[in-house]
Order: sequence, then structure tokens, then C-alpha cells
Amino acid sequence: MAEPLRRRLRARLLRAGAGLLARTPRRLLRLALGGAAGLAQYTLHGRRARANLRLAFGSALSAAEERRLARASLFHAGRLVGEWARMERPKGGAWIDAQVGVDETLEYLREAVASGPGAIIVTAHIGNWELLAARLRRLGFEGAVVGELRRDDSSYDWLRELRQRYDLHTLPQDGSPRDLLRVLRSGGIVGLLPDLEARRLDGAFLPFFGTPALTMTAPAALARAAGLPLIPVSCIATGATETEYALQVDTPLYLNPDLPRRDAVEDLSARLNQHFEGWIRAHPEQWPWYQPRWRTRPGTLEPRPLAERQRRQRTERAARRRTPDAETREEVGR
Repeated sequence: MAEPLRRRLRARLLRAGAGLLARTPRRLLRLALGGAAGLAQYTLHGRRARANLRLAFGSALSAAEERRLARASLFHAGRLVGEWARMERPKGGAWIDAQVGVDETLEYLREAVASGPGAIIVTAHIGNWELLAARLRRLGFEGAVVGELRRDDSSYDWLRELRQRYDLHTLPQDGSPRDLLRVLRSGGIVGLLPDLEARRLDGAFLPFFGTPALTMTAPAALARAAGLPLIPVSCIATGATETEYALQVDTPLYLNPDLPRRDAVEDLSARLNQHFEGWIRAHPEQWPWYQPRWRTRPGTLEPRPLAERQRRQRTERAARRRTPDAETREEVGR
């Protein structure tokens, strides 16, 4: 599928803007991002951020607090692009080591990988998840990140290439589960970010800030298939003098063996939502409230199991191979 012009332009602007941000002095960068975030409040993203904050926190937030957190969330998005651009520079690795502090909880992850085989880590789009992955790789952990790869949007290529600089492999969200199991069986880590909505993936409507939200169940299904727990890992900005971010490994989340298969997967996914909610409540300014997290409502979309969807895709591909497309039929008819 050809990439639309709008997306090609966006990808080029992203790369050019990232390069500029990487070379901008920090104080000037903060001023520029603050102004941009203020203006962005009046766009669709700003309105959606305020609506989502209202849905999540209700009357606990005043209108002024909603505006402040929406602006802070948009500011953080700009900060992320600047930090990802810094990762591209020749001394990006040393900068990452200085930016991201680790503590004794890292030993939990080392023990999990050693006893595995492999480990499944889950994080949210909070703090800086790309710094998290790169820091773990520089600490000697191997594995792959599961991310969205779209052939019709080259802006995704930038992050994929950024990960490659740190020897991080990206596996597609809609790829085969066998690829993930292969990484785990080789003693590697599989990293997933299941806190946002992904209509193309297996999911269930589960509570998130008290409202049913279409939630990815693939991490819990992978945990069941591999016989491993989900290990929540965060990389959240602290503002500390020594480091900007703190990498923390939390207590693993296990499947409930007493529940039927589907119920166990949904139960673990719901508990993971609660875990992410705790992070977000503690640091609401570092989560993307401008994302359409509650866009899909129960009754408007029926989540289908991955196996059923894959069977349907195979059937559709086989039908396309058997049936000439319109252009071919036209040529044949001439």
C-alpha cells in the first residue's frame, strides 16, 4: 500500500524536528516546549486530554487542574521526542546511562531471566519507555520489543531504527506468537506496552479508571502460553539531581491457576490495568491523556480471539489469490 503524502510529510517533519530538538540547549528547549504545549491545548489533542482527565478523575480535579495536567501531558510528549533524538547522537549511550538510574529491584529481573527461560516485561506509555528498553539492553539484557509497524506510515520507521542503534529488535504487534515464544525460549526478554487501545489486537473490555476500556489481552495470553509471570517495569521522570529517570522493577503478576483459560487471561489483564493505574495516578503528567484510550465502547466493537482473526485473514488471503482483482478482470476482458 502506498504511503499517503500527509504521512510522508509528517515522517520528514518528525525527523527534522527531532534533529533540531537534540541540538537545542535544555533551558531553551523547555521554554519552546512549554509554549507549544500551551498552544496544543486548543487542538483536538488538548480537548481529548481534558475530556479523558475528566472521565478518569471526575470531580476530583478542578477545571484549572484539568488544563494544567493536559498541558503537562502535551509538554511531556514534546520532551520525549527531544530525548529520543538525543539517543541518536554519537554519545547517546553514555547519556542514557547518566539519565536513567537503577536500583536493587533490577536483581528481580536478573533472577527472573535466569530462572525463566526468559522474561515478559510490561510497561506503559509513561515516563520514557524507549529509554527503559535501551538502558536494559546496555545493562546486558537481550530480547525484543513488541511495537506497531505500519507499512503505510514511515514515521514508525524512525523509532524502529532508533532501537536498532542499541541492538533492540522490534517485533510487530500483529505478528505470530511463535516469534515471541522463540525469544523467551532463547533466554531473552519480550517487552510489551499494553496500556493503550489497539483495535487490531485481541482484547476485552476491562475497567481502567473505573470505565470499561478495550484492553490488550495478548500479554496475559503470552504469559499463559510461556508459563511465565508478567513483570511490570517503569522508567519514570523523577527530576532528581543525579538522574532524570528512575528504572524500577515491580513484583511479578501471576495468572490465577484456578480460573478457566479465558477468565484467567482477562483477570490478569485487569490486574495489570490496575497496576498501570497506580503509576498514572502517581505521575499523571507523564501519561498521554491525549490518546483515544476510551474511544471504543462496549457494544460498538466485539473483540475477537486472535486465533479466529488469523483464520479469517487466511481465508481472505486465499480468496484474493483465487479471485482476480478488478484491474486483472478488465485486462482479461479486453
